[in-house]
Amino acid sequence: MNNVSSTHGTYYLTPEGLKKIRQEFERLSEFKKTKTSGEVPSTWESEEVNPEYLAFQEDISILEARLAEYEIILKNVEIIAPPVGEKRFEVHLGARITVEVDNGEVDEFEIVGTLEANPSLGRISNESPVGAALMNSKIGDEVAVSSPKQTIYKIKKIAYAV
Repeated sequence: MNNVSSTHGTYYLTPEGLKKIRQEFERLSEFKKTKTSGEVPSTWESEEVNPEYLAFQEDISILEARLAEYEIILKNVEIIAPPVGEKRFEVHLGARITVEVDNGEVDEFEIVGTLEANPSLGRISNESPVGAALMNSKIGDEVAVSSPKQTIYKIKKIAYAV
């Protein structure tokens, strides 16, 4: 998961993505309860700080930071839903689009929020150079993207899950 920024913007997630975040949040919450309800290592071992205690504190600190990230996401989430009306014929979050690249290659990908982006699975972020450039485009539009070299994407198909 990407680090959550301090600006706390909106986090766009598919229903499946939200389910995964909630499950992970619950799993980590349970893990924290289990870890802190057991015997905590003593702070001191003779004259030195107990290394087990330091490791325990570091683990709890990392766990709390991760839980705080999930809380921010869950408080600022917006579920990606198919657009209605004429917007269904434009590229928006949740669109599965087919494009023809200027080299003749055909590619297909889904536009998702940054937390669910995974280019190797055909899921690109709406904030990525390609995703941002394609937003609001229609079938037949040609969109130029410079990342790292200029590439022209011609939109062939736009579909949304029902």
